[in-house]
Amino acid sequence: MSRERGGLVGRDEELAAVSVHLGKPVPVVVRGPHGAGKTALLEELASECRDRGIRTLIVELTSSSPTSGDETWDLFGVQAVLRALRAGFTDIGGSRLATALAAVNQLCTPSAYESPATRARLLHQFQRLFDSFHGAATAVVLLDDVDAAPATVVTTAWAALRAGCTVVVACDDETVALELTAYGEAAGHVVELGPLDEQYVRELIAVTTRQQPDPAVTPAIQAALGSLAGNPGAVLALCDLLIGQGRLTLVGGALCLADPDAPIALPAGHWLVQQAGRTHPFGLLLLALIADSERFGMDDLVVFADAVEGELDQCGRAIDEFTDLGALRCAPDGVLTLASPALGAAAVAAVAGDALRALHLAFARHLVARGRGPAHGLLPLADHLAAAAVDGTSGVVNDVGGLDAAALLEHAAHRVRPMNPTLAARWRRAALAHCSPTDQAPLLASLVRELTRIGRYDWLGEVVAEARGACVEPAADPTDTRDSRELAAAACLAALHTGIPSPAGLRDAPTAPPRAAGAAALIEGRWFGANEPFRTAELAAALAPLGAAYDPPTARQPLPGDGWFDPIGMFESVLGPAYGAPRHGPLALCRRIVDDYRRGQWDDALSAARTLSATYPAATPVREVARLLAAEICMCRDELELAENWLGEPDGRSAFPTLRSWVEMGLLGGRGQAEATLAFGRRACAAAVRDAKAGDAAGLHLLIIRRAFMASTCGTGEDLAEIQEAAKACSSPSPDREPSPTELLVTAVAYNSFPAARAAAAALRTGGYRTELATAYLIAARTADDARPWLRAADEIAEQLGDTRLRRYIKSLARTRGVSLPRRTTNSRSSAEVETRIIQLIRQGMTNRQIAAVIRFSEKSVERHLTRLFAKTGCRSRLDLVAAYERGMLAGT
Repeated sequence: MSRERGGLVGRDEELAAVSVHLGKPVPVVVRGPHGAGKTALLEELASECRDRGIRTLIVELTSSSPTSGDETWDLFGVQAVLRALRAGFTDIGGSRLATALAAVNQLCTPSAYESPATRARLLHQFQRLFDSFHGAATAVVLLDDVDAAPATVVTTAWAALRAGCTVVVACDDETVALELTAYGEAAGHVVELGPLDEQYVRELIAVTTRQQPDPAVTPAIQAALGSLAGNPGAVLALCDLLIGQGRLTLVGGALCLADPDAPIALPAGHWLVQQAGRTHPFGLLLLALIADSERFGMDDLVVFADAVEGELDQCGRAIDEFTDLGALRCAPDGVLTLASPALGAAAVAAVAGDALRALHLAFARHLVARGRGPAHGLLPLADHLAAAAVDGTSGVVNDVGGLDAAALLEHAAHRVRPMNPTLAARWRRAALAHCSPTDQAPLLASLVRELTRIGRYDWLGEVVAEARGACVEPAADPTDTRDSRELAAAACLAALHTGIPSPAGLRDAPTAPPRAAGAAALIEGRWFGANEPFRTAELAAALAPLGAAYDPPTARQPLPGDGWFDPIGMFESVLGPAYGAPRHGPLALCRRIVDDYRRGQWDDALSAARTLSATYPAATPVREVARLLAAEICMCRDELELAENWLGEPDGRSAFPTLRSWVEMGLLGGRGQAEATLAFGRRACAAAVRDAKAGDAAGLHLLIIRRAFMASTCGTGEDLAEIQEAAKACSSPSPDREPSPTELLVTAVAYNSFPAARAAAAALRTGGYRTELATAYLIAARTADDARPWLRAADEIAEQLGDTRLRRYIKSLARTRGVSLPRRTTNSRSSAEVETRIIQLIRQGMTNRQIAAVIRFSEKSVERHLTRLFAKTGCRSRLDLVAAYERGMLAGT
């Protein structure tokens, strides 16, 4: 994906603070850390000056030139000024300036600085050069990158100031700023560039990528950057890297971060990474060790110095310098942490894995040698031993002062398990690498269950693959296949939760009989190969070696997400307390999408759907659920093109034909094809009822409610009677059961029953299901004596959802029932503010869709604002509008 730089973002106040001094012979210092946007602000200021007819000169005061090489001899910075004047001579040149240029060029040689007399002549001609540049017009000199040549900046700035120019200097160094602002009446003209607020970081990403970022992108980038979260340069560098890696990609009309749980590292060329590498020979290794350790304190510095064969004083200076750089933070108790997790990830990536593991092992040895063994430092020792373990290698009984590393890790894990079960599992996993092959089988079996209980299926997949490939051999007795069956079940469990199919050799489990290992392989093969969901009984058979059980009476009870495919709920029903719900992965995302959709948090549901699609591209049932719900949300928001893209063509047989029919019926209705919609609904409902009788009821209640609503508007009595019969398929066959919300809604539609609609609304409100609740409110409004409270409640939900189709129907029904709805505004910003921002973005060459992405409005809202601007100004084109704005002819903008 190509990316273009946009204009200045989030620096309007700073730009105004500089602009107020234009035309005055004063210096203004723009100060901020690396990447704060100093150069971007100078470029924007230069553009503004050119628009106002002000002569502008941008000078880069570097210590060397690509063409001339080293220029450290040029104490006045004359060569940099000459290059800048030659580059802009076409716009600002004249005979007087040409003469002054030639004179200075002739004098500026290394030998000119050798005597006071020649230096004075050069300085005099240098002053005349700036006098010629200024002339009778207002002139501005912008000095960029002055920290590269701090000795020259004061001379250059003062020469320009004496000529009457406004001088704007961009620097990091506070000393340079203080020296410049002490000149004459200019004391105190310092503009600080602080970190950008989150809203501006999001806008910066949108402007530079020209795509709307998903709501999860900005928080993820800011969390990775830590102390650099508001640094524009760091944000842009990270975006560049993620786009190059394919992790920042366009999905469903927005820029989405794929694999958000993977580390995000600063680019190797980022100034902070390079500075850390240059500061000390062991600088990156120290940062990598801190990032890779559970705890690293100042008292560990002695051990680190011994491990890297360095001086303790040198290591202490490195800590001080990294703290001054903003790379490290030191807590009052002496614990060191990285200010930016992305810096830690970059340091770990820069240090070879073997080197880092060797350092951890050396650290462990030093801890033991210094008397900080199990009796005095069990937990730090376990931490370093775990990090020194080589994944997938058996029998790594490294010499750690004669200690039994595996036993030590087991003991440490037992100690921390009540407080930190995840850390305990990490240490027990490392014990597999340290123990002998004969001790691995029982530890592996115990670890598989522990990882399942805490929901770390990413580790489970790695542990099972490593054990199968390196440690665990088939049982000597062919009839005793317990190990193989457990591994096959664990592999299936990990594959479904991580979205990564297990290796073929492990999935097939040839040493196990078909009844044992075949059930797990069958489920996994259907899931990834045929896009087929599993049933509860099938899942229980596949996971039986791990203690799964299937209780039909219990299984018939509604699972979480009633009426939806909920694989996590099915795992919970067959594994019970031995199962830990995942916090990450495709199944966790699927549950989030369904829950957020039903609770009315549609932006979050769309975000999770994009993440799932970008991270797990394989055609699986959970990916289809994500696509269908994303299509439904886009359709309700009148984004029909996006809805069609999300829906797409089914990959073979649809995993959820009823759910897909629900979305397709909505799309047909949205195009105004009433007859075709009713005919499609009849066919789809008949097929859905047959599927429900076969055990596949996912989406049936949604399809029935949609069909009932359509039938009540333009259908027949026969349709409603048929729908009532279909609604019974959504309910439990128990004779003493309560009617389901679906049955109540269908009854309310069929008989215009307000009590049924009110009862359905009460049930749905208790469950927190906002999406279906809006439908119940509408049906109640059609049948209630007083429709006002029901319509207003439905309108409030529609506003929360952003459901434009629902809002249109609500307004139509409100007019029919004579109800006035409260006016709602989607944004608190004034029209003038919005219109100004739109013109600024047009000036950057953006389309209406790109502008909508940046200011978080709909494309139609942008079009409405432009229409108002054209009518208000008399402009006939976007170019006329920009020209009028630049000339200051638009009042209010």
